Amino acid sequence: MTGTVKAVIFDRAGTATDNGGFAPIESIVESIAALQRQGIKTAFTTVCSAAMMERLLSQDRGCPPDFTISSGQVPGGRSVPFMIWQNLMHFGIEDPREAIMVGDTTACIAAGIKADCWTVAVIMNSPEPGLPCADVAALSGSEAAECQNAARARFYRAGADYIIDDMDELVGVVADINRKLRQSSARKLLTPGPLSTRHSVKHAMLTDHCTWDDEYKAITRSVLDDLTRLAANDDYATVLLQGSGSYAVEAMINCLCAEDEKILFLVNGAYGRRMLTIAENSGRHYEQLAFDATRPVDPGALERKLVEDPDIATVVFVHCETTTGVINPLEELTRLAKAHGRKVLVDAMSSFAAYEIDMPGLDIDALASSANKCLEGLPGLAFVIAKRMLLEECRSRSLSHSLDLHDQYRGLYADGGKFRFTSPTNILLALRQALDEYKKEGGLEARRQRYRENHRIIVQGLEELGIRPIVTAPHQSYIITTFALGDLDFAELYAALKAGGFIIYPGKLTSQPTFRLGHIGDVYPEDMRALVALLAEYLRARPSRAQTC
Repeated sequence: MTGTVKAVIFDRAGTATDNGGFAPIESIVESIAALQRQGIKTAFTTVCSAAMMERLLSQDRGCPPDFTISSGQVPGGRSVPFMIWQNLMHFGIEDPREAIMVGDTTACIAAGIKADCWTVAVIMNSPEPGLPCADVAALSGSEAAECQNAARARFYRAGADYIIDDMDELVGVVADINRKLRQSSARKLLTPGPLSTRHSVKHAMLTDHCTWDDEYKAITRSVLDDLTRLAANDDYATVLLQGSGSYAVEAMINCLCAEDEKILFLVNGAYGRRMLTIAENSGRHYEQLAFDATRPVDPGALERKLVEDPDIATVVFVHCETTTGVINPLEELTRLAKAHGRKVLVDAMSSFAAYEIDMPGLDIDALASSANKCLEGLPGLAFVIAKRMLLEECRSRSLSHSLDLHDQYRGLYADGGKFRFTSPTNILLALRQALDEYKKEGGLEARRQRYRENHRIIVQGLEELGIRPIVTAPHQSYIITTFALGDLDFAELYAALKAGGFIIYPGKLTSQPTFRLGHIGDVYPEDMRALVALLAEYLRARPSRAQTC
């Protein structure tokens, strides 16, 4: 959603008089005046004939609406959106979310919902069939309250966005809708997740499903199969977990490593250190090899450690460490560990679906990732892809009931796609659509090519502005890039870029001030060029502001 409220459409302009004429509703006249003072267009949709409306509007009541249309001038009746759309076309409004439908019947609320504009139901003097509110002035206090409650319940069930007692509240409603439109304004998330997603992915969430339903379980099975096929074969299985990517990493470590196994963590960033926290809290027997955050893990150091310590049973590392965007040598590290007979677990949170990961070819035992990274789904659903043999063996090993991979695996596969606990149904539907979009785009090769081009434009553009990445090119991923902040103020930079429609990430390094730019999600080369231009404009404006101070 973008912009602000540009039009308010009233469903009822007046009431019948004793002499067979029509009189305008005074509160609507006052609302029109207040709205027009804000530059908001106003209109009527009505069941009255065009002649009746002409007679009504000819009366000197002040502030006539900017446009009026009768139901007789379009196909259908009051509960179809054609009159609303006719108003939007007349005003040249392309986004129906910049318009409000105001009415006092469920029929007009239904029309507003179908038109995809905001809907405001007015209780006072509502002519809704079956309710005496049209003559509310003649009712006693308790009768009036009962009528209002009944009307509110009916409008709520009809799906109205707002329900107000009378027109005096309308200006406040407009202000609140403008606030929501500002909060929902179009923006590009240049982050490693959550990230910008396609409309179709968000729209897929709008259907409610029961987790027991066979149709929903079939969707779940299709997601499991597609995720597995992206990196593995039938010797592996995907286990979905409700939660963020860290849930999957913790489940992978604590379920696929026996209690007496010694684990070696290869750490060159905050997410590697997070795995140390998991191991520490779980009482695991572990060691670490730590490296500079701007450099990849050194395979030579790994080999020396494995030769030196034969007790190490499992090697765990992050493929793309999003602390800085450094990419670790997945194939070389895995081949070394497997050559020494060790198990390999990989945090592929940010790299899955953007880098080729051949789990069977490399004999990777398991990896963890999430829906809201390069799959371009939404947060709230993580997964582990692991050898079936390991999943079968890890029964009763988990320290957590909720993060028990074996139980979750058995539930998902033995019961045809049923989660043990409440499934995040809407997030899974979004992931199903995201996987379809991944295929539609052209799979790994097409997505990788787009991300690489995004990365190239950003790095080249910022270097021309004197802003350089802190990771050297051979070790830099095309997922996210960390730049030296220099003398820039991050909060000020963030605010300026957000005002231009871009959201960036703060740095995670403590050794120097940095900021990060992601290149993944529903973003394209033209977005990267727009960001570079906006940043250049921001930098040009800084000296003049400094001179003013």
